[in-house]
Amino acid sequence: MTQQTVGKVYAEALFMLAQEEHKEKQVFQELNQFYAVVERQPEFISLMSLPTLSAEERIDILRQIIGDEQGITENFLCLLVEKHRFNRLSEIRNAFNAFFYEAFNIAEVFVTSATPLTDAQKTALKERLQKKLGKNILLHESVDSSLIGGMIVQYGDTRMDNSLRTRIKTFQQG
Repeated sequence: MTQQTVGKVYAEALFMLAQEEHKEKQVFQELNQFYAVVERQPEFISLMSLPTLSAEERIDILRQIIGDEQGITENFLCLLVEKHRFNRLSEIRNAFNAFFYEAFNIAEVFVTSATPLTDAQKTALKERLQKKLGKNILLHESVDSSLIGGMIVQYGDTRMDNSLRTRIKTFQQG
């Protein structure tokens, strides 16, 4: 099984369980909060994958961080340790988020602009994208001054580059 397939299979199982319990939003929040912590500490994933530690020892370490609660997310993370899949957490989280966004009609949009967007610009962009995509918009922003002006908008397989940098390059090539 490929990494992407492993991630998708585990994520789908987690999402289906969360749906059965009507806790999709809770699991989404918990999984992403935990991932944000782990992402800043990449050695933790290595620790959870150490073959020299037994599964019980790794779960004990995990429980020291997440607590002894027996919720869906906590039990799922322990399962990943037991099944030697903790190193796939990134792929699983990404696939889970995709299932969540699809179920709740959310489009994840990445915007890169030359300068930070104003609140008015963000609102206008979200409104236009909502109309175009027919979905609620989750906007992720980043700034890249090398764009000179304008912005790049990405969602799904679509990339709209309306940056001044690209316009200058196109003009120079033409």
